[in-house]
Amino acid sequence: MEIPNGSAESEDDKAYKIQDAPMGSRRRLRLVCIGGGYSGLMMSIIVSQKMQDHNIEFQIYEMNSDLGGTWLINRYPGCQCDSPVHSYVYSFCPKPDWPNYYATSPEIHGYLKEVSKKYDCDKFFKYRHKVTSAIWDEVSGQWRLKVTNQESGVEFDDFCHVLINAAGVLNNWKWPKIEGFEKFRGKLMHSASWDESFNLQDKKVAVIGIVAKHNTIFARSSVYITPQPGLNPPKSHEKGSIIDSNYTYLPEIQKRFATDPDYLLLHRRDLAKRRMEGFKASRGGKAAQQKLNDSVRTSMLERLGPSEKGKQIAKWLLPSFSVGCRRLTAGPGFLEALGQDNVECIWDGIANITSRGILTTDGRHVDLDAIICATGFDSTYQPRFQLVGRNNVSLAQRWQEGDPECYFGTTVSGFPNYFMLIGPNSPVSNGGLVQGIQAQATYIYKCVEKMQTQGIRSMDVSKEAMDDYNEHSQAYLRNSVWAEGCSSWYKRGTKGGRIVAVYAGSAYHFVALMRHPRWEDYIFDYVGGKCANRFAFLGNGFTMREARDGSIGDTQTLDFEDFWKLMELPPIYD
Repeated sequence: MEIPNGSAESEDDKAYKIQDAPMGSRRRLRLVCIGGGYSGLMMSIIVSQKMQDHNIEFQIYEMNSDLGGTWLINRYPGCQCDSPVHSYVYSFCPKPDWPNYYATSPEIHGYLKEVSKKYDCDKFFKYRHKVTSAIWDEVSGQWRLKVTNQESGVEFDDFCHVLINAAGVLNNWKWPKIEGFEKFRGKLMHSASWDESFNLQDKKVAVIGIVAKHNTIFARSSVYITPQPGLNPPKSHEKGSIIDSNYTYLPEIQKRFATDPDYLLLHRRDLAKRRMEGFKASRGGKAAQQKLNDSVRTSMLERLGPSEKGKQIAKWLLPSFSVGCRRLTAGPGFLEALGQDNVECIWDGIANITSRGILTTDGRHVDLDAIICATGFDSTYQPRFQLVGRNNVSLAQRWQEGDPECYFGTTVSGFPNYFMLIGPNSPVSNGGLVQGIQAQATYIYKCVEKMQTQGIRSMDVSKEAMDDYNEHSQAYLRNSVWAEGCSSWYKRGTKGGRIVAVYAGSAYHFVALMRHPRWEDYIFDYVGGKCANRFAFLGNGFTMREARDGSIGDTQTLDFEDFWKLMELPPIYD
């Protein structure tokens, strides 16, 4: 080998050299995050509060006009979260003044805006910017990005050392596979792309899917529908004592939440416990499951009523599978509305869409002013942008040809320095989604910290570790209620397919797992080329605090317990 001046490279040039820098020095990294919902905002909070002096650049690209994710785009009438709102906040940022037990979409969006402002995160967001391509460059150890400014239409290049996909899974809504949508001359809407300016009053409306209260409903899937507005409803003794009949917190309770943080904390902890109890109940055995099935079925039959119409609806609406195989649908007043004279229910009866409405399979034409599709989202987990990892492998193609497999819902073998929030088999129905997001974001922080301070150029989870993890997960899940023969987004819309959405354990089991990264499951590549040494980060023999002439007196403690707190994270899930 020749060096630039033409002389031969000496043995000294090849030799490993100590870095004249203290241990803990951070190399500069650029992080790019895709998506600005709960997950992207959580990452930005960590950066704002814990990484501002960590020698990083951080950018969030959000394709919509504001943060909020699903709570920005879903604005159909009555849209709300089906989890109790005091358990659907960041655990460190409660909101005492929620008016209701369940929050509406605009209310949750407003909360996220408040959180972003509180933690000084607005500066990280670029709205109306869409990442269209991310390709791993092995030579530089970076992701090469293409980003489109959707306002100007200009595409530009960007790069990052660490790519974080926080775009979520239920964010790509889809039309049903029915011919003729392009012919319809009336108003066509999807529930996830609602036109709030459109007035439904006195209109002839058809709804495709199980959600709505008026005119004609076309359905093709059995579903369990609860009389409550959401999951984990208030206990009987709480009705009238903390909430009214409309699930609104009583004025005196709202006042106490605002003035007594400990009282609010007790309420939040009780809700978290209930979520955990709900998950435990899903694994309570056949007898408990049958009791739950009978209870929900009886409730639905009572609400449909004894009329002939109610009996006919019950035949096709009540499922044969167990409660929980598909997510419960919250629908107070819905079943009662189906029995009204101005509502027609048609089961799996659409032939095609015409310019004036819907032609049914029995040859009848239904004239319509509007068609609303409540037909869900693309649940394949395939990224919505080109994502190409090592050896020119496309993740979308891999997951199209096979199952969407990853590690801890967060990393994928063959895609170094790529992290997901709410990837496949994350805790989406395990008793605490937001806590799962917080755990994943903190895990990503720990990975970035390790890369920065230990001279790691890239980290890639091994295929063996990923395969072992998925083998365990599927062995656990195949005996769960989610494995029954229902069509569910948990199984990518199939009846008997692989369970790809749900974590193999409780949400708190997931949080405990993520607290201590298993570095042995990763393959690391180090900075330094031919002279790379995994211990180069040890540097000149001093720590950052010593290099700044800081005190090391904190290592002296009053007792063993204080010493132990310095050395070990406290156990919170033992």
